[in-house]
Amino acid sequence: MQELAVKYKVAKQKRNERRLKYEIIKMSLPFRLTLKFNKLIVLLSIVAIISYTVAAILLQKYTMTELSPTLTTCVYGFFGTELLGLAGIKIFDTKYQQIESNVTENINDPEAVG
Repeated sequence: MQELAVKYKVAKQKRNERRLKYEIIKMSLPFRLTLKFNKLIVLLSIVAIISYTVAAILLQKYTMTELSPTLTTCVYGFFGTELLGLAGIKIFDTKYQQIESNVTENINDPEAVG
């Protein structure tokens, strides 16, 4: 039982050491790699569209067969709709925040009439 306790302590120390090394590496980098969910979805959508296009071109070049036009339309339609939806959400969120900030400025302004 004591051997297991010693192994547990060693494993815990190694984990803490890895965490500290990771934090040191993060602090030494001049940039931060933090992606918001929306940006990750946009990035994945663009990568998916490009990879689908490249795969379709290579498949057509080497096998002389064309992918289903319906599949191509659906792939582009899905990812295009996804990107438009995210853009719409971003636009309306920005507009709502601007309206909300204007309302709070008018409430705090003592010279406002009304």
